[in-house]
Amino acid sequence: MSSQPNTSLNVAVVGAGVMGAMTAWRLALRGVQVTLFERHAPAHDQGATGGDTRIFRVACKEGSTHVPLIRASLPLWHELEAAAGRQLLKQTGVASIGRPEDASMQATLATAHRFGLPLEVLASNAAAERYPQFPVAADECLYLDPEGGFIRADHTVLAAVAQACALGAQLRAYTTVEALAPDSTGVTLRAGELEQRYTHAIVAPGGWGHTFAALAALPLVPRRIALSWFAAADMRPFADDRALVMMRTLPDGYFNCFPSTDGATLKGSCNIGGWPSLDSPDALPRTLPKDELARLRHVAAQSLRGVYPDPVRIGIYMDAFTPDGEGLLGAVDPAARLIVAGGFSGHGFKFSPAVGEAAAQLVVDGQARLPVAHLDPARYLR
Repeated sequence: MSSQPNTSLNVAVVGAGVMGAMTAWRLALRGVQVTLFERHAPAHDQGATGGDTRIFRVACKEGSTHVPLIRASLPLWHELEAAAGRQLLKQTGVASIGRPEDASMQATLATAHRFGLPLEVLASNAAAERYPQFPVAADECLYLDPEGGFIRADHTVLAAVAQACALGAQLRAYTTVEALAPDSTGVTLRAGELEQRYTHAIVAPGGWGHTFAALAALPLVPRRIALSWFAAADMRPFADDRALVMMRTLPDGYFNCFPSTDGATLKGSCNIGGWPSLDSPDALPRTLPKDELARLRHVAAQSLRGVYPDPVRIGIYMDAFTPDGEGLLGAVDPAARLIVAGGFSGHGFKFSPAVGEAAAQLVVDGQARLPVAHLDPARYLR
């Protein structure tokens, strides 16, 4: 792909989370003049990117829409790793634990069958023997997705931004974009005293999407996401070659955990009944309510053998959610000068390179050649 200067395009990318970072990288690769705006700094701990790791699943319950994008993303992950000179995606495998009749387990199995994915099915005894760190009840089973794993989230954002800047993009950190006004020939961007014209703007706002008047018609709801880190007397089962991502299906939610990346702690997350909405994305709480902490302790004790159930650290993050749980990628104005890339409802990180590539295609080619039609915001603008 050419990185020769494209003097006809001057694009603002608003938000340097993973979607904005990937978009800036893919645009810069095409020689487009890019300015990347971020209200904090890349890989900050206030939005949807923080917390060290994210799940990479291929056999996932949202198979019909996610698997094509995951497949399209895999070579782009490797391309970014090669450019950055470091591993960002580690395919350790992902274990889904639950009762076979659970809707989530059935959907995961259906995805594997539909797309011919190498999903291994283990009964409770076999699962307990292979992965003793994860208790599996007699009426449960384990589905192993060997192509799954985890992504180093913070490092991914930093790598994508660094590659974009190396290709000529300009980063404007600690700069809050307050308004975007599209018209037939471009977009006027305002950030404090700065007012600048661009041929296009791609807004990847994370939990701040609803604060933009230009996106007011979109049902973007910021929700709090709580991540926790646990310690164990013996960290080896969670850090050696037996370590893998685990997702346990619960009656009204899920619990997941990741392999240890520091050799001292492992990350877990418990979502029961959905993540609560936020009144203000600029006022994230820094602790969990007592009832949620008690539930987290209980589920961690049930799901992880040999781990102290009291978390040693808790991080509060957020993402924007849509009513149907699918993200938004596409133009929000008649002239297609303002493009939104957000609202991925907590599960877009794994295919973020494909989102960035499709966003770049929308600007440069006027259409996306990747399977993103289901993400078109027009479904909420009719």
